Amino acid sequence: MFGMTKQLIGIKLTCLMLSCYVLTVHPEFIRAYSSFGALRAAQTKGLARIDPIALRDYAVDRHGSIDDHPYGGGDGMVLRPEPLAAAINALPTRPTIILTSPIGKRWTQQDAQLLAASERPLAFVCGRFAGVDQRFIDTYVDAEYSCGDVILTGGELPALMMIDSIVRLLPGALGNPKSAVDDSFSPGCSGGLEHALYTRPPVFEGKTVPEVLLSGDHDAIASWRKRDALERTRRYRPDLIDDDARPD
Repeated sequence: MFGMTKQLIGIKLTCLMLSCYVLTVHPEFIRAYSSFGALRAAQTKGLARIDPIALRDYAVDRHGSIDDHPYGGGDGMVLRPEPLAAAINALPTRPTIILTSPIGKRWTQQDAQLLAASERPLAFVCGRFAGVDQRFIDTYVDAEYSCGDVILTGGELPALMMIDSIVRLLPGALGNPKSAVDDSFSPGCSGGLEHALYTRPPVFEGKTVPEVLLSGDHDAIASWRKRDALERTRRYRPDLIDDDARPD
């Protein structure tokens, strides 16, 4: 059994609309991405609502200021706490507030599962410039997440990555309800990697499709896929496998 399975057991997704607010300097970027694919489908079906919140609407002056120089000196600018707090306090319901941050926990499929099952709205604070005033983080932020050991220009891409991974898990968001269950890192793969995939043509540049996949024997195909998924996980992500993992 792969490592994440036991942690995912018991998670039940709700059918309530999930509200995702995104506090950002670039709301048009959030709107653009949210108008495609599963995010668009989920919003059309009333399963999710993705609302970009323009931080400059809560600027501290008529010049649209939302950042300032860091105390103590140093390069870059820091997002001021007042616009962020004002944007949060203007929301109709107190959400779970998530900050995209390099010091945060690395985002995983398990985190997506847990938040997809949440009944509270979610608010994603997109970091920008040199960072965010620590006083806002200490007072308002519930969780900090990172997309990896890398620094980006802003938190919009990590926020959209997290929202995408959450929304696609909502019942009815995807065309095939089994798709999200059988993805890599999901319960259908016991928290490990998915098996290799093949499609037409049966022969490509001298390489053939595994014969079992063409056999029509569904039990044999299921057994092959399970073994292949375990082998791929052992080869590429051994950290996802328990020490006592054994193929059936």
